[in-house]
Amino acid sequence: MANGEKTIGDLKGHNFFVPSYQRGYRWTKDEVTALLDDVSEFSNEGDKMYCIQPLIVKRREDSSFEVVDGQQRLTTIYIFMKIAAQEIRSAVPPFELSYETRENSSSFLKNLSDDTYSDNSNIDFYHMGLAYKNMNTWLETQPDKSVAIQELNTKIRKSVFFIWYELPQDSDPIAMFTKVNLGKISLTNGELIKALLLNKDNFDTSSANKRQTEISLAWDRIEQGLREDSFWYFLNEKEQSGTRIDMLFDLLAKDYNNNAKNPISTNQNYFPFLVFSAALKNAKGSETDFVNSLWSDVEKLYAEFRDWYSDLNKYHIIGYLIATGTTITEIFSLTRGKRKSEVATALLAKAKIKYDDLAILALDTTAHKKRIRQLLLLFNLATLVCKSEKQYRFPFDIYKREKWDIEHIHATADETDDADDSFGNLALLDCHTNRSYKEAPFLDKRKIIIERESKGLFVPLCTKNVFLKVYSKNLDDMDIWNEKDKVDYVSAVTQTLNSFFNGGQDSERDN
Repeated sequence: MANGEKTIGDLKGHNFFVPSYQRGYRWTKDEVTALLDDVSEFSNEGDKMYCIQPLIVKRREDSSFEVVDGQQRLTTIYIFMKIAAQEIRSAVPPFELSYETRENSSSFLKNLSDDTYSDNSNIDFYHMGLAYKNMNTWLETQPDKSVAIQELNTKIRKSVFFIWYELPQDSDPIAMFTKVNLGKISLTNGELIKALLLNKDNFDTSSANKRQTEISLAWDRIEQGLREDSFWYFLNEKEQSGTRIDMLFDLLAKDYNNNAKNPISTNQNYFPFLVFSAALKNAKGSETDFVNSLWSDVEKLYAEFRDWYSDLNKYHIIGYLIATGTTITEIFSLTRGKRKSEVATALLAKAKIKYDDLAILALDTTAHKKRIRQLLLLFNLATLVCKSEKQYRFPFDIYKREKWDIEHIHATADETDDADDSFGNLALLDCHTNRSYKEAPFLDKRKIIIERESKGLFVPLCTKNVFLKVYSKNLDDMDIWNEKDKVDYVSAVTQTLNSFFNGGQDSERDN
């Protein structure tokens, strides 16, 4: 499997075969002009390159390549080359296209010109001819059509490239076509990088199969670990659009790119793959060492995340930081190269949030609402860290996948009292439960909370404690949430956060 990058010029001498399961060429004016606009506006100074997505192929017995994905772009490039060849004698298309069930389409493309593009005798001719016409219309809008053709021709041949993805001989191209096209699922960075790294050409012949198998098994082990939702959502706010292992490569690619002689633009599609592909090219002659080094970095990064997850002190405070907007890169700066006690101090300092004004804090501004939500989350985590036996792990997966509200403990619409948006009257609860009991009295809310937990559904510990009046010093009236309860609650939050930030973890840190 030869995977990497191929410029249009690199496709010279290639013969592409479009199988019957592919639909015909159907790019409209919008797609054609968008591609021309992008290439025209792209600056290729300093050997910069422009990626036009993966070209997925499978080698056939006659050495041609079956096109699984990328036919539309290939055909568009071919059509432009037919226009350019009329201006520049040497600008003939570098590759050929043939079709399993539409043989006349191949002939139509080969003979495409100003005299033939308007042949609408079949649907393929119509769309190919329309693309030809739209390209000429676009070129006519340029200050100098001849110069525009020459500049585009040079850029397309030298600086525009496909991510070349060649399927193994034992793979099913129709299954891949279905995945990529019918399911509208793109190849992920992880899939591309795996093919790049496991290319047998990266290893000595004697050890290729063994090392490929080792990395492949380790890859599956890491993917399996990342599919554990409690672990994944501890580190992430939402699901990954590709495979979850993409997360590791996203982070490593930024580091590799920062240290590269010719960094790649971070806003490119498939940025991580392009970074590692370029690094592998630069490692020519030392491909095995590069693959082993990169894979070692992947293993170390995954092990670092697992260490955060297994250490419950780190788990809760890092989970809080990530849930409130701190990036993993920022956390690295607080944890790497430091002793355990220094790490704890740095993380606590980063998590510190103003809480000495809880008695006057209220839902009166967006900023206050954000801080209240953060404080309520932190109160739950600090309680687990400082006051429990630490047999319980806060479920960030449930917290992040469900929508959470700041709930009024005493209903704001209760006719017996004015609305109270102060901190002493607020707790954290999922939207579904919050909305289900609307403006119910305190006693009814408690019943709903207890019923929810009896069904095995998650209720934040501190929210449950509020409705059981755990924080209240006077339990004479268990049926209402009064002013004294609010004061006691605010005091409990303050004491817990004081303990958390001022030594409540010391005994655990020394273990």
